Amino acid sequence: MTPHLTAASTLATIIAAVTLGYVLACTVWPFKACRRCTGTGRRRSPSGRAFRECRRCDGTGRRLRAGRWLYNHFARIHRDGTR
Repeated sequence: MTPHLTAASTLATIIAAVTLGYVLACTVWPFKACRRCTGTGRRRSPSGRAFRECRRCDGTGRRLRAGRWLYNHFARIHRDGTR
């Protein structure tokens, strides 16, 4: 084996492991904390005195992960196309 082939196969293995780990994370934990409200579901009003619901997460404090959103999107397309 040449050094280039060894490096390429190692890199491919690492990329496959990271991708598989992200797919597993999207399956087990489909939601993540909202970055705008840091998972509380509330944000301060412009005056700084009152709290309001976060508009980005609708006050839940959770957002759907990008990978899970893509999976849901393509599953919906497949489901609508096979009906």
